[in-house]
Amino acid sequence: MQTVMSTLTQRTRGVALGCAMLTFACGAARGGDGDALAIVNGRAITRGELVDVLLDAYGVKVLQQMIVTELAKQETRARGIQVSRADVDREYETALARIAGEAGLSGDEDTPENRRHALNTVLEQKCISMPEFLLGMERNAHLRKLVEAEFEVDEDTLREEFARTYGERVVVRHIQIPVHDQRGLNRVVSLLQRGADFAQVARDESVNVETAPRGGELAPFTFDDTSIDPLIREMAFSLREGEISSPVKTDRYFHILKLEQRIPPENVRFDDVRDQVLDKMRERIIPQRMAARAGDLFKRAKIKVLDLKLRARYEEFLEQSNAE
Repeated sequence: MQTVMSTLTQRTRGVALGCAMLTFACGAARGGDGDALAIVNGRAITRGELVDVLLDAYGVKVLQQMIVTELAKQETRARGIQVSRADVDREYETALARIAGEAGLSGDEDTPENRRHALNTVLEQKCISMPEFLLGMERNAHLRKLVEAEFEVDEDTLREEFARTYGERVVVRHIQIPVHDQRGLNRVVSLLQRGADFAQVARDESVNVETAPRGGELAPFTFDDTSIDPLIREMAFSLREGEISSPVKTDRYFHILKLEQRIPPENVRFDDVRDQVLDKMRERIIPQRMAARAGDLFKRAKIKVLDLKLRARYEEFLEQSNAE
């Protein structure tokens, strides 16, 4: 859930023009400040002027992502871990499959062309450029290799995962509102009381960038699933199917829940599904550890921003990140 996502992961989204603009800016800087890009009624608009605007608007956000990518690459090199083009392509295909699933593509509709169309739609909605997205795939490939090299699970932990996977589960939608947005919370409560569709309200009002596009739907979870805040678990399991909860306060957010379905426990033996449980555990835990590793690399790095104007914005970014 978004409440436990790292600041770095959250800031990957919403970058307005992305790496394409920073790449252009770097090339423009090499071209010289006096190079005219356009003449407007006899007056030149120079590369330097455009670069200043781009760096001011998007420089820190894109630079931060480029820094984390470089740190991940340095770490894999230092540990002698090979990351191939195939690894990066695999990250791309994994992301494409996830986006296709969220877009509801299945059967004959799940074609490479439709997957690319779904990807382009998501990038357009989130204002992320393709170069930035591909940079993220490269970064994830390096982070994944780092985390997988250290991934170990003992038998007790695996049995706990078995209980989470095959015990009674609930399917819940949630609407996430910052605690400081009392007006937004009141608006959501009012809409739901008037019978508005919960999923649509989640799409329109929830600040959780992962679940809002899915109408607020969370992956099924058990009462013992520690990846879910205990207050949310307790409320979810107290609801009847179709029932909507009162607001639940967790840290910096309010959550309003709707119980969609209860899934009975499955009658399976641990030994029969051990490998599947391990695979599912890797799918769940490795992305979390990738985000944590990215944050750790960033905190430990010695980073010097040479551009004075960009340095000031970068320091503001660090202060804000530390405050969060």
